[in-house]
Amino acid sequence: MNRLKTEMKETESSRDIFTDRRCTDSELVNRVQLGETKAFDEIDCRYRETLYRFLLRLTFNSELAEELTQRTLIQAFEMIRQLQSAEKLAGWLHRIAFRMAVSEKRRKKTVTLDSLGEPATYSPNQLDLEEEKQNFWNLVKQHLSSEEFTILLLRYRDDLPLTQIAEQIGKNEGAVRVQLHRARKKLQPILS
Repeated sequence: MNRLKTEMKETESSRDIFTDRRCTDSELVNRVQLGETKAFDEIDCRYRETLYRFLLRLTFNSELAEELTQRTLIQAFEMIRQLQSAEKLAGWLHRIAFRMAVSEKRRKKTVTLDSLGEPATYSPNQLDLEEEKQNFWNLVKQHLSSEEFTILLLRYRDDLPLTQIAEQIGKNEGAVRVQLHRARKKLQPILS
C-alpha cells in the first residue's frame, strides 16, 4: 500500500507544477510574464470553460464560441505582458473575449435565417419553454448593440451584479447602469 502511495506521489510530482491549483492567478501571470510559458496552461485550464460559456451566451453558436475561446486565449497569451498586476485576470480575459465577439459580429455583418429565429408562439404544443427563451433573446439581440445585448444578457439571464458586469466588459459601473437603462428603453415599445 505504501509503495502505491509513493508511486502516485512520484507520478504527481513528475507532472507539470501548474496542474496544482494552489497558485493564484497573479502568481501564474507573473510566471508567464517572466518567461515560464507552461504556467499559461493552468490559466487555460482555469478559464477555458468559463470563457466558452460566456462566448456561447453572446453568439448562440457553439462552434463559433469554441473558435473565439481559442482565439481569446491565444491573444491573451500574446498580450499577457501588458496585463498590470493590479488588474484581475478573469475580467481581463472576459474583456478580450467580449471584444473578439464584437469584432466577429462586425466582420460577419450578414443576416441569416437562423439568426432571425422562429416567430414566437406561446402554444405549448409548438414550442417548449427553452425555444421561447431562445426566440426572445434572438428578438432582443436584433434591436440592441452588441454591448447593450451583452449587458442585458449578463444582468437578466445570468443574474450578475452590475459590478461584475462592469468588470467583465471593462467599463465602470455607472456606464453599465446607463447602458442597461438605454437598452430597456429601446426594448420597451417592442416588448409591450
